[in-house]
Amino acid sequence: MVGGAGIGVDTVQWYLWNRQLQQAVDSGATAGALTLAQGASYSSSAGRELDRNANEALSVNVESITNPPTTGAYTADGNAVEVIATTSRTLPFSSLFLDTAPVIRSRAVATVLDDGEYCVIALANDGVGVNIAGSADIQLGCGVAADSAGQYAIDFDGGAYLEAPYLHAVGGIDASNSNVPEGTALKPYGLPIGDPLASQNYQVPSLPSGCTENNLSVKPSETVTLTPGRYCNGMTLKGDVTFQPGVYIMDRGSFKVESQATVTGEGVTIILTGNSPSTVADIRFAGGADVDLRAPTAAENPTWKNVLFFQDPMGSDKESVLAGDSYLDLEGVVYFPNGEVRFTGSSGQHSECLLLVAQRVSFRGDASLENNCPSDYDDLDLSARFVRLVE
Repeated sequence: MVGGAGIGVDTVQWYLWNRQLQQAVDSGATAGALTLAQGASYSSSAGRELDRNANEALSVNVESITNPPTTGAYTADGNAVEVIATTSRTLPFSSLFLDTAPVIRSRAVATVLDDGEYCVIALANDGVGVNIAGSADIQLGCGVAADSAGQYAIDFDGGAYLEAPYLHAVGGIDASNSNVPEGTALKPYGLPIGDPLASQNYQVPSLPSGCTENNLSVKPSETVTLTPGRYCNGMTLKGDVTFQPGVYIMDRGSFKVESQATVTGEGVTIILTGNSPSTVADIRFAGGADVDLRAPTAAENPTWKNVLFFQDPMGSDKESVLAGDSYLDLEGVVYFPNGEVRFTGSSGQHSECLLLVAQRVSFRGDASLENNCPSDYDDLDLSARFVRLVE
């Protein structure tokens, strides 16, 4: 009877050690997969995290740390890390009946998984990446991601409201129940989503080198058709303007669309550049303007397909403002790799396929952006990644 009671006591201890060892290998595998995704040594990171989480009373033997796993369902997954560890220790009661102490063995596998699609991506690695401010009421049919590791990578001010399926950030997310609807997946402290267009290595065209127009101004009473070229020192549109298909280089100044303007164009890419960050062109759309612009398809322009606005990678000291109401319809990618964009909508504003990729993005007013893009956009990697234990 005493021996049976003793075996029961030791069994509880073995079970406890098994739980502790499993926690340690889980942490090790997760750390290893996270480090691997960041391009560093996964084995040392996994080993350190395993040791840190192991109970000091345990004598842990690391059996293996491998990528990809040698067993299980993820042996072909190059992003997966497998950690196997054992522990064994003689206990007083069970040693009366067992020649050797049982070996407790735990295994864990963690990998990187895709996490939905995102149509708003802030690339800044610090500070506030995405800000939803004031009385903003934004409806998104896709996710919002911020690469910032800051405490408030995605930040809501006051009563601002954002309806999106998921919010993903490298740092923290400052949102209350009043800022997002029930069911929104908040995913702070994840992997950076990165720049989905970086591999395209876009460069500002050098030609034409001369100015097609200088400080162009279209009056409210005018009807004008513009052709591709280099437009220097700003453009102010107040009348009825049609952009012919092609690439338009805005060299310094501001691309201004005033409230009384009507602007249309299909197969259009507008490039913002200058001589320095202080002179790089920016966008100024006023609320009330009737704007309907579409980026080129692959058939129309394979180099600039899907890109509606591109700002010179040197960035700009000025924030670009896209303000609109029910007459603002933009289709394409707004790509400001080192610039800031503020989207200010009003009731009824809606865009079916507008993707915002910038250093920082802020929202004001009401707007509806969706990710119902045609198949031309399928090669853009707009998914975030996160590490999860899978075995």
